[in-house]
Amino acid sequence: MSQESSIGSLNNINDEDSRLVESILNDLNGSDNSSGPPPQMQGQMQGQMQGQMQGQKQEPSPEQIKAMQMQRQMAMQQQQQQIMAQQQQMAQQQRESQQKIEKENVIKSDTNSLIDNIKKEAKSIILIVVLSFIMNLDQVDKIFKMAPSIFVGENGGVNVQGVLVKSLLIGLIFYLVKSYLL
Repeated sequence: MSQESSIGSLNNINDEDSRLVESILNDLNGSDNSSGPPPQMQGQMQGQMQGQMQGQKQEPSPEQIKAMQMQRQMAMQQQQQQIMAQQQQMAQQQRESQQKIEKENVIKSDTNSLIDNIKKEAKSIILIVVLSFIMNLDQVDKIFKMAPSIFVGENGGVNVQGVLVKSLLIGLIFYLVKSYLL
Protein backbone atom coordinates (compact mmCIF):
# COMPACT_ATOMS: atom_id res chain seq x y z
CA MET A 1 0.00 0.00 0.00
CA SER A 2 2.59 2.49 -1.00
CA GLN A 3 0.07 4.49 -3.03
CA GLU A 4 -2.45 6.45 -1.04
CA SER A 5 -4.94 9.06 -2.09
CA SER A 6 -7.22 11.26 -0.09
CA ILE A 7 -11.00 10.90 -0.18
CA GLY A 8 -11.26 14.43 -1.51
CA SER A 9 -9.26 13.60 -4.62
CA LEU A 10 -11.42 10.50 -5.28
CA ASN A 11 -14.80 12.15 -4.78
CA ASN A 12 -14.52 15.57 -6.34
CA ILE A 13 -17.98 16.57 -7.47
CA ASN A 14 -18.09 18.10 -10.91
CA ASP A 15 -21.05 19.86 -12.56
CA GLU A 16 -22.35 16.66 -14.12
CA ASP A 17 -22.42 14.85 -10.77
CA SER A 18 -24.12 17.77 -9.08
CA ARG A 19 -26.82 17.85 -11.79
CA LEU A 20 -27.29 14.11 -11.35
CA VAL A 21 -27.71 14.52 -7.60
CA GLU A 22 -30.11 17.43 -8.15
CA SER A 23 -32.22 15.43 -10.61
CA ILE A 24 -32.36 12.51 -8.19
CA LEU A 25 -33.48 14.83 -5.41
CA ASN A 26 -36.08 16.42 -7.67
CA ASP A 27 -37.36 12.95 -8.61
CA LEU A 28 -37.55 11.99 -4.97
CA ASN A 29 -39.36 15.21 -4.04
CA GLY A 30 -41.72 14.88 -6.97
CA SER A 31 -42.49 11.20 -6.29
CA ASP A 32 -44.43 9.57 -3.46
CA ASN A 33 -42.82 10.58 -0.16
CA SER A 34 -43.88 7.39 1.57
CA SER A 35 -41.31 5.38 -0.38
CA GLY A 36 -38.49 7.93 0.07
CA PRO A 37 -36.76 9.33 3.12
CA PRO A 38 -38.63 11.62 5.50
CA PRO A 39 -38.81 15.32 4.53
CA GLN A 40 -36.35 16.33 7.27
CA MET A 41 -33.73 13.95 5.92
CA GLN A 42 -34.34 15.20 2.39
CA GLY A 43 -33.81 18.77 3.55
CA GLN A 44 -30.57 17.80 5.26
CA MET A 45 -29.38 15.98 2.13
CA GLN A 46 -30.23 18.95 -0.05
CA GLY A 47 -28.39 21.27 2.30
CA GLN A 48 -25.37 19.00 2.25
CA MET A 49 -25.43 18.75 -1.55
CA GLN A 50 -25.74 22.52 -1.95
CA GLY A 51 -22.85 23.01 0.41
CA GLN A 52 -20.80 20.59 -1.64
CA MET A 53 -21.68 22.32 -4.89
CA GLN A 54 -20.64 25.69 -3.56
CA GLY A 55 -17.28 24.48 -2.41
CA GLN A 56 -16.28 21.85 -4.91
CA LYS A 57 -12.77 21.70 -3.58
CA GLN A 58 -14.09 20.90 -0.14
CA GLU A 59 -14.02 17.20 0.73
CA PRO A 60 -17.40 15.57 1.36
CA SER A 61 -17.83 14.09 4.78
CA PRO A 62 -18.47 10.34 5.19
CA GLU A 63 -22.09 11.14 6.05
CA GLN A 64 -22.46 13.06 2.82
CA ILE A 65 -20.95 10.19 0.84
CA LYS A 66 -23.32 7.75 2.51
CA ALA A 67 -26.25 10.08 1.80
CA MET A 68 -25.31 10.30 -1.88
CA GLN A 69 -24.92 6.53 -2.12
CA MET A 70 -28.30 6.04 -0.44
CA GLN A 71 -29.90 8.46 -2.89
CA ARG A 72 -28.41 6.64 -5.85
CA GLN A 73 -29.51 3.27 -4.48
CA MET A 74 -33.02 4.53 -3.83
CA ALA A 75 -33.24 5.95 -7.35
CA MET A 76 -32.04 2.67 -8.81
CA GLN A 77 -34.51 0.70 -6.70
CA GLN A 78 -37.37 2.91 -7.84
CA GLN A 79 -36.37 2.44 -11.46
CA GLN A 80 -36.19 -1.32 -10.98
CA GLN A 81 -39.60 -1.35 -9.32
CA GLN A 82 -41.09 0.67 -12.17
CA ILE A 83 -39.56 -1.67 -14.74
CA MET A 84 -40.86 -4.72 -12.88
CA ALA A 85 -44.34 -3.19 -12.65
CA GLN A 86 -44.34 -2.49 -16.39
CA GLN A 87 -43.20 -6.02 -17.15
CA GLN A 88 -45.95 -7.45 -14.95
CA GLN A 89 -48.55 -5.30 -16.70
CA MET A 90 -47.32 -6.43 -20.10
CA ALA A 91 -47.35 -10.07 -19.01
CA GLN A 92 -50.90 -9.69 -17.68
CA GLN A 93 -52.04 -8.11 -20.93
CA GLN A 94 -50.44 -10.92 -22.92
CA ARG A 95 -52.16 -13.54 -20.76
CA GLU A 96 -55.52 -11.82 -21.21
CA SER A 97 -55.11 -11.58 -24.98
CA GLN A 98 -54.09 -15.25 -25.17
CA GLN A 99 -57.13 -16.24 -23.13
CA LYS A 100 -59.41 -14.27 -25.48
CA ILE A 101 -57.84 -15.93 -28.51
CA GLU A 102 -58.19 -19.38 -26.93
CA LYS A 103 -61.86 -18.74 -26.14
CA GLU A 104 -62.52 -17.64 -29.71
CA ASN A 105 -60.72 -20.72 -31.05
CA VAL A 106 -62.74 -23.01 -28.78
CA ILE A 107 -66.01 -21.47 -29.98
CA LYS A 108 -64.94 -21.78 -33.62
CA SER A 109 -63.74 -25.36 -33.16
CA ASP A 110 -66.99 -26.34 -31.43
CA THR A 111 -69.11 -25.11 -34.33
CA ASN A 112 -66.71 -26.57 -36.86
CA SER A 113 -66.57 -29.91 -35.08
CA LEU A 114 -70.38 -30.15 -34.99
CA ILE A 115 -70.61 -29.49 -38.72
CA ASP A 116 -67.73 -31.90 -39.41
CA ASN A 117 -69.39 -34.61 -37.31
CA ILE A 118 -72.65 -34.17 -39.21
CA LYS A 119 -70.78 -34.46 -42.51
CA LYS A 120 -68.98 -37.60 -41.36
CA GLU A 121 -72.14 -39.23 -40.05
CA ALA A 122 -74.38 -38.08 -42.91
CA LYS A 123 -74.38 -41.53 -44.54
CA SER A 124 -75.45 -43.19 -41.31
CA ILE A 125 -78.13 -40.60 -40.65
CA ILE A 126 -79.53 -40.94 -44.17
CA LEU A 127 -79.47 -44.75 -43.88
CA ILE A 128 -81.46 -44.66 -40.61
CA VAL A 129 -84.02 -42.26 -42.11
CA VAL A 130 -84.48 -44.45 -45.21
CA LEU A 131 -84.79 -47.67 -43.17
CA SER A 132 -87.33 -46.09 -40.81
CA PHE A 133 -89.35 -44.77 -43.75
CA ILE A 134 -89.37 -48.15 -45.47
CA MET A 135 -90.35 -50.04 -42.29
CA ASN A 136 -93.32 -47.71 -41.71
CA LEU A 137 -94.88 -48.24 -45.14
CA ASP A 138 -98.24 -50.02 -45.35
CA GLN A 139 -96.71 -52.75 -47.51
CA VAL A 140 -94.43 -53.78 -44.61
CA ASP A 141 -97.39 -53.68 -42.20
CA LYS A 142 -99.27 -56.06 -44.55
CA ILE A 143 -96.38 -58.53 -44.29
CA PHE A 144 -96.74 -58.46 -40.49
CA LYS A 145 -100.52 -58.91 -40.74
CA MET A 146 -100.08 -62.27 -42.53
CA ALA A 147 -99.46 -63.86 -39.15
CA PRO A 148 -102.56 -62.42 -37.42
CA SER A 149 -102.21 -63.91 -33.99
CA ILE A 150 -98.72 -62.59 -33.21
CA PHE A 151 -98.30 -59.05 -34.67
CA VAL A 152 -101.87 -57.76 -35.15
CA GLY A 153 -103.80 -55.99 -32.43
CA GLU A 154 -107.57 -55.87 -31.78
CA ASN A 155 -107.98 -52.78 -33.95
CA GLY A 156 -106.41 -54.52 -36.98
CA GLY A 157 -103.09 -52.61 -36.88
CA VAL A 158 -99.61 -53.78 -35.96
CA ASN A 159 -99.22 -54.16 -32.19
CA VAL A 160 -96.24 -53.42 -29.91
CA GLN A 161 -94.62 -56.77 -30.71
CA GLY A 162 -94.71 -55.94 -34.42
CA VAL A 163 -93.18 -52.50 -33.81
CA LEU A 164 -90.44 -54.15 -31.72
CA VAL A 165 -89.64 -56.60 -34.52
CA LYS A 166 -89.52 -53.72 -37.05
CA SER A 167 -87.09 -51.85 -34.78
CA LEU A 168 -84.88 -54.91 -34.46
CA LEU A 169 -84.89 -55.30 -38.24
CA ILE A 170 -83.88 -51.63 -38.69
CA GLY A 171 -81.01 -52.12 -36.21
CA LEU A 172 -79.85 -55.34 -37.88
CA ILE A 173 -79.95 -53.90 -41.40
CA PHE A 174 -78.17 -50.75 -40.23
CA TYR A 175 -75.41 -52.82 -38.61
CA LEU A 176 -74.91 -54.97 -41.71
CA VAL A 177 -74.83 -52.00 -44.09
CA LYS A 178 -72.56 -49.96 -41.80
CA SER A 179 -70.14 -52.83 -41.23
CA TYR A 180 -69.87 -54.16 -44.75
CA LEU A 181 -70.91 -51.43 -47.16
CA LEU A 182 -70.08 -48.05 -45.62
